[in-house]
Amino acid sequence: MHVTAACEADGGQGAAWRRPRFSEVRGALRADHEHWRRHGHGSVRLRAGYQASCLYRLSRYAFEREWRAAAWFLWIANIWWTGADITPSSQIGDGLYMPQPNGVVIAGAVGRCAALGRQVVIGGLTRAPTADIGAGPGLPVLGDSVTVESRASVLGPIRIGDGARIGPGCVVRTSVDPGLGVDLIA
Repeated sequence: MHVTAACEADGGQGAAWRRPRFSEVRGALRADHEHWRRHGHGSVRLRAGYQASCLYRLSRYAFEREWRAAAWFLWIANIWWTGADITPSSQIGDGLYMPQPNGVVIAGAVGRCAALGRQVVIGGLTRAPTADIGAGPGLPVLGDSVTVESRASVLGPIRIGDGARIGPGCVVRTSVDPGLGVDLIA
């Protein structure tokens, strides 16, 4: 299954990095819902990927409000209910699309209108972090409208440019320029 990141969510990402108001969380959920509708899914609210997005956004809201116990509970509920491990400290823009959230791990920053396949890993390496490029020590930053196909990994303090596509099964440990694609060559 191929996922694509085509989104027309309005609003900038700059406001999302400060302490959000609940109206901003609702706006992000609406953008997620619209991204799902464009992919032709009927009852969006019943999809595990949309539920994972909702639980992440609520846990992020609690995390930003310093309600750590609530954020932790929602994060654990997300892992248990949908299989998606999206830390509350992760920063994800509006319009997230994950058709199969089971096995998805996100620790870092993801821009607006991202599309993630199943079992995608976005995070740091196990060694001590060496740099912080905006998502936290040792964590990657993905731009807007990035597509990461199934079983791909984006690891370490790197940047993935706007509109980039990471192919299935790729392990990316160096930055990718905007609009480029990375594919595994068999």
